[in-house]
Amino acid sequence: MDQEFLRKVSLFNQLDDRELNIFSEKLTSVNFREGDKIITDHQESDNLYILYSGSVIISKKMSMIENQEELDKTFTVLNAEAHPFFGEIGLLGFRKRTANVTADSDCLLYTINQEDFMKISREYPRIGFKVLLEISRKLSEILEKTNEDVLKLTTALIYALK
Repeated sequence: MDQEFLRKVSLFNQLDDRELNIFSEKLTSVNFREGDKIITDHQESDNLYILYSGSVIISKKMSMIENQEELDKTFTVLNAEAHPFFGEIGLLGFRKRTANVTADSDCLLYTINQEDFMKISREYPRIGFKVLLEISRKLSEILEKTNEDVLKLTTALIYALK
C-alpha cells in the first residue's frame, strides 16, 4: 500500500502512522477502464473509493420527467493529483447512490466497504472517529454548496416567473 499517497488524502488527515497502517490493511485496489461505471445513481453499494490514478466524472440525471431522454449533467471531474475520495455515503449506511461516477480514463482506486470500516471502528474507535470527522467535513462542504445552488435556482425561477 502506498502510504505516502494515503498521507495526502484528506480522509486520513487526523490519522497517525500506526492508525494509517491499520486502516490501509482493509483497503483493496481496483482497476477501471475508461468509460466504466464506478457508481450508478440509485444503485445500492457501500464502498468508499480513493482515486490513486486517472480521473473520474461525477454526473447526475437532470430531469425528473418520466419518459424524457435522460440528460446527464457533469458536476465535476476528479483527478488523482488532488487525492480525492468519493462514495463516502456508502460507509454511513446509506446504500443508494446519489450520482453517477464514470472513469474518464483508466483508473486505479483503493476501496473499502462499510463492513470493513465498521470492524476497524469497533476495534479502534479513535480511527473510526477521525475518519468520520473528515467525512462529516466533506459532507458539510457539499451541503453548503448545495444550499447556495438552491438559492441561485430559486432566485432564477422567481425572475423567470415574473
